[in-house]
Amino acid sequence: MAGSDQRHLPVRSVRVLSPVSSLAGQRFEPRAELSLHGLAELAASTLPGVPEDVLLIPEMPSPLGLPDFVALAGGQTWLRERRETGIPPILAEADCTVLAALHAARPFSSATIAQRIGWTCAEVDVVIARLGKVDAVLTTARGAHRINSAMVPSGSLIALEAKVKDWQKAILQGRAYRTWANNYVVILGQVGDLAAKRAREGVVSDGAGLYSASGWVVRPRARRPAPAKRLRGFEYAFAAVVSSAPAF
Repeated sequence: MAGSDQRHLPVRSVRVLSPVSSLAGQRFEPRAELSLHGLAELAASTLPGVPEDVLLIPEMPSPLGLPDFVALAGGQTWLRERRETGIPPILAEADCTVLAALHAARPFSSATIAQRIGWTCAEVDVVIARLGKVDAVLTTARGAHRINSAMVPSGSLIALEAKVKDWQKAILQGRAYRTWANNYVVILGQVGDLAAKRAREGVVSDGAGLYSASGWVVRPRARRPAPAKRLRGFEYAFAAVVSSAPAF
């Protein structure tokens, strides 16, 4: 499988942080796929369009699925500021739906928020009250609400899935991941020419990425998931590393 030209890709520093949180049980990881994990750091270090160093989180619990790796690219300033708020991770779907409907500079009434997300005012007020207790939502003297600016995500989340042969499964998993992540990258082992061709076609049709020992075969395109799902993905990333890196 021939890789694309790597010479003009900037190389960023990659820091690997194991998640504090984890799903119940021990995940089985085939030894053959463990051999591909070294490629994850190489892929993360040359992600296209990344303006700063990358944080790489192995086996991060997420809103949907358990990727081999999640790269937080261009978001480390957000991560520091998010931690400084002292606000615990906001993981509930309803809470993230309300937060994503708010603006950091323009306060909205409960009626406006309800209209934006298709809820009743009473439903919005229950969530606003809960989020207000931890200062994730700030309320003006007139009763309008805005999101704490430190809660607004910045950067990109890229899911990386390593597969020796089963590229079809990796693509299906990647499609699930990018309901909350910006995109996904398949890290593929040595396969036959036909499998390599089909894997390339699959990720190209998704606008996703394919990486092998030869380097980038297909680079992922820039995209952004729905605001509420994006915010929730970032909160899961924050939850995964909040206690493992005091200084980030």
